[in-house]
Amino acid sequence: MNVLKISWKNIIYRPLSSGLSLLLLASGITIILITLLTSRQISDKFKNNSGGVDLVIAAEGSRLQSVLCNLYQIDKPTGNINYARTGFARMHPMVEKAIPISIGDNYKTYRILATTHDYLSLYGGEIQEGKLWETPLEATIGSEVATKFGLKIGDNFAGGHGLGESIEEHKDQQYTVVGILKKSNTVLDNLLLTSLESVWILHAGHDHDSGGSFDIISKEEHDANLLKKEEVHHVHEENSHEHHHDHEVTNPKDYEAILKGIDFKTREITAMLIQYKTTRARFTLPGIANNTDGMMAAEPAIEIRQLFELIEPAISIISLMAMVIVIIAAASMFIAMLNSLKDRQYEIAIMRTMGASTTKVFTMILLEGFLLAILGYLLGIGISHLGMELFSGYLAETYHYDFTGWIWLKEEWYILAGAIVIGIISALYPAIKAYRTDISQTLSNK
Repeated sequence: MNVLKISWKNIIYRPLSSGLSLLLLASGITIILITLLTSRQISDKFKNNSGGVDLVIAAEGSRLQSVLCNLYQIDKPTGNINYARTGFARMHPMVEKAIPISIGDNYKTYRILATTHDYLSLYGGEIQEGKLWETPLEATIGSEVATKFGLKIGDNFAGGHGLGESIEEHKDQQYTVVGILKKSNTVLDNLLLTSLESVWILHAGHDHDSGGSFDIISKEEHDANLLKKEEVHHVHEENSHEHHHDHEVTNPKDYEAILKGIDFKTREITAMLIQYKTTRARFTLPGIANNTDGMMAAEPAIEIRQLFELIEPAISIISLMAMVIVIIAAASMFIAMLNSLKDRQYEIAIMRTMGASTTKVFTMILLEGFLLAILGYLLGIGISHLGMELFSGYLAETYHYDFTGWIWLKEEWYILAGAIVIGIISALYPAIKAYRTDISQTLSNK
């Protein structure tokens, strides 16, 4: 007599009650696991992309927004700061590295980030092919960008103004791809890197009042400005046309001349990323930055910790809901097996008369709970990993961060153990009741 086969047949004999127990258990496991997969990968992304940066100096505004934008590339800048006035950070004796970055343009929603070669050292960036950018309008691109758009060494591309959908492209000045970075599983994979001079040149050529400024405006603001320019152009067509071309960069040899025409004191950047030489710097540098007009200091470690503190209650509520569903699943499993036992008492009595021991009957009922638990676990694992993989496509497209459903967490072993315990506990009372079945009484009642 194969106990496992009998237990399996008992499960499939009552598909509705067994199916309900399976779905409830799988639902609870799915919610728990998707929450774990998401929070774990978000935590890893924040850790991998921190780059060891101790301080972000940016324009006044939200400190969290400043950190998310300038360090993790997932928000908009709070504004621009004057590059010349960041000398206090660049020349501070307790600062190991002060890395300027400029954000404001994109290539098909992937950010073009202007900076120095020191930026690569934050994430251990290495060249896979070609070289690092050197002259203006040269770009070294991340591996994901190269793969997604099929960009190769020597290809040209035009940057678009803004960080989302391009509202204006710099078609008359195109970047040239001179290098492709190795995949690093950091923000580098999804960035197009160039020099600070590139941004100053491009925006000096398109905004006569900018002097190296590159404020990010909305599409509505851009369209309104464009309409005003067209009205002015209609009135002063000839003069305006000549004035426009006086500022356009039409030849790479003009780059130096354009840069000389931009006063160093008016050049702007989005932020300065600081690495301390000694932790004592945190007692002086943030204060200096915060007391400098138009600037603000944000410490990534503090801001990210506060962010996780904000979302932790939501995660706890989701986990609590999942546990409630699991408890309901256990109750459903218990009731289903108890009802099944009432219908099978005569069958169990017959088995006993045919030589089945009380231990075998007890084991058979426990195996039903065990099998239901394993099936619920496998279904929950399958749905959660597949669901996470499908959802990762949306996350990658929206935030340009790589998520996946094909990773295994050690917590999944604990979930398996928990599911088995739930299955066995749910089957324990029905198993004991079957064990104590009075054969003669059951048969006489029939």
